[in-house]
Amino acid sequence: MSEEKKILNKGLDALLGQSNSNQRSVKEIGLDKIKPGRFQPRSNFDDEKLQELTASIKNQGVLSPILVRELGLNEYEVIAGERRLRASKMAKLTTIPCLIDQKQDQDALISALIENLQREDLNPVEEARGLDRLKREFGLTQDEVATSTGKARSTIANSLRLLSLPTKVLDMLSAGQIEKGHAKLLASLDPDEAEAAAANIVKNKLSVKDLSNLSGPKKNLKTNLKRNKDTDVLNIEQEMSEAFGHKIEIEAKNKKKGKVNIFYTTSDELETIISKIKS
Repeated sequence: MSEEKKILNKGLDALLGQSNSNQRSVKEIGLDKIKPGRFQPRSNFDDEKLQELTASIKNQGVLSPILVRELGLNEYEVIAGERRLRASKMAKLTTIPCLIDQKQDQDALISALIENLQREDLNPVEEARGLDRLKREFGLTQDEVATSTGKARSTIANSLRLLSLPTKVLDMLSAGQIEKGHAKLLASLDPDEAEAAAANIVKNKLSVKDLSNLSGPKKNLKTNLKRNKDTDVLNIEQEMSEAFGHKIEIEAKNKKKGKVNIFYTTSDELETIISKIKS
């Protein structure tokens, strides 16, 4: 078996709980006993698709059990299957078939991520934030995140890099106004430039190829600077980012002077950064 398949199978084991088969069981559980998943990476649920699933459940029932974990006596939390849970409530069901597992917080988040990633239900921003949450909350390295999710390390790094984009651009990406390919290119720009470029993409309906073909002195300069950045500096940036839990970039004006940039995307992240610096 190839190494890639081994990694993917490990991810599937985390989702299905195959490494702890003696801890799993399936039974009907009352919907009022099940809480939404705290580790659900999806933030957007398409209303039209949810209505379609509701209609299907009314006609056929819930064909595949959802994955839950036991929190206490008659108290459960969804790990995977949030849409089926919501649709079942909309269909006025009273119970739903559940696969019960005894997962810790980290395993619950990994399973929720894997379930959504394999179904391609997450938009790029939800995926990036879910992966970032794995790193920050459980102290995993990018290599460990890659192994847990069955994805290549480069894929993890590229996904996390999107979180350096301004909130407005992330909102456009979440809404599907720009593509992931656009976002990867925009991540190399300053926040104001990225916002202006994203607005230009939407206004003029630019493809990823159109954007990559655009050139300007400032863009070329930034690209050249990034290409010419010392490998040692890039390695230090990566180590600092992983240790601190937020993206960090070093801009060296010369051998003695420069600045260190710490990126955040929400006010909560800013408060966390300030707290870490003070402590």
